Amino acid sequence: MAIFKFLFYSILGIIAFLAPVTIGGESSILMGHIKSIVIDGYSESIKYLIVFVSIVTIIGTVIGKVKKQFKNPILQELFICGPINGIVRLGGCLFFLMVHFNIGPKAILDPNTGGMMANDLLPSLMVTFCVGVILMPLLTSFGLVEFVGVLIAPFMRKVFKVPGYAAVDAIASFLGDGTIGIVVTDQQYQKGYYTQREAVVIATSFSIVGISFAAVVADFLKFSSIFIIFYSTIAISTVVAGVIIARLPLKKFKDEYYVTGKVEEKDIVSFSLALRKAAAVAEKTKELEIMIDSVKKVAVLYITFIPVIMFMGTTGLIVAEYTNIFGIISMPLIPILELLGFSKSVATSMAPSMIVGFSDMYLPSLLIESVKSDMARFVIGTLSFAQLIFLSETGMILVASKIGFTFWDALKFFILRTIITFPVIYGIARILLSMGILQN
Repeated sequence: MAIFKFLFYSILGIIAFLAPVTIGGESSILMGHIKSIVIDGYSESIKYLIVFVSIVTIIGTVIGKVKKQFKNPILQELFICGPINGIVRLGGCLFFLMVHFNIGPKAILDPNTGGMMANDLLPSLMVTFCVGVILMPLLTSFGLVEFVGVLIAPFMRKVFKVPGYAAVDAIASFLGDGTIGIVVTDQQYQKGYYTQREAVVIATSFSIVGISFAAVVADFLKFSSIFIIFYSTIAISTVVAGVIIARLPLKKFKDEYYVTGKVEEKDIVSFSLALRKAAAVAEKTKELEIMIDSVKKVAVLYITFIPVIMFMGTTGLIVAEYTNIFGIISMPLIPILELLGFSKSVATSMAPSMIVGFSDMYLPSLLIESVKSDMARFVIGTLSFAQLIFLSETGMILVASKIGFTFWDALKFFILRTIITFPVIYGIARILLSMGILQN
């Protein structure tokens, strides 16, 4: 019975997160279809939900600051936070309410800054978090993690210095969404599957943006005809970055577990052992408890993640849209790009595109889209994915997680990933140029 339970829920999880399904001529994972249906049919209702969450967050956080402590552990987790986090949380709620009611400074209401965050990104994240967190236990709580972990542990340990369980996080990100990959990693870290250092490596190396969005960007940059090459370049550079980052000191992040009693992993590739471990976990798991816990996690994400993402994303986009800071910072990159064979005009467009992705991963493609050089568009388009860390989404989800990330950590990993992945991507682009696939 335990084996049947493991198989039943795990297959449902695979179908929901990992199996491409074609509906209405569009191929995506089932969770992606659910998200699209909800957003298309109930976008206004979702915005009203965010208004409600924003008001509750403001009231709860202010009361929390006055009371200092709640007796109820759920209220304690939701509304007690540090001073900086509290300011950012309240700021994010106010930003959203300003945009929703069209009251406030133009810089915040601008469709390219707060408008984009409030009207496009936040509703999508609300649905992604809700559907993802409620369905995620199908992948993580009924034995699939243990099953895959036993079978692939030696490979993951040897190549990436992390447990085999990380394979599920990576696949969920690859076919689904990088934000879900980070949320899974954070939850697995809190359960004792990873040390803090392992969680950092997994979250910053495996949470690649989903293949469906990559297809949209490839089409926007006129690379649909070579999409396999486009996405393969992202995947190769991401793997290289993962291998290198896994071997760096990362002294701030300790080889320590979030909870006492880590989940043991044996480097023995055995199908029968994998099946036994999976069945044992499935047998202990109670569906009602999992559902209640998932609803609590959704509430925590809505109140602790969403406002932070709104504040930091809007602030970053305002800086990108209304100042020339990124242009000034990127000036030293122009002569380097010229040495690599790009013309001065192309290099001038590429330089800010290489760093503006820290605000939002859409921005580099928007800045480079009109450049005639195929090679420049290819390099920036793939690099914006490989950089992985951006404030409007993944960066702030990492900061809001229990893993121990700060804003400065997010910036450091963005720079680190840029330094590692750019040479890989540029090398591939040069090969494609020599083959006549790209033009410079």
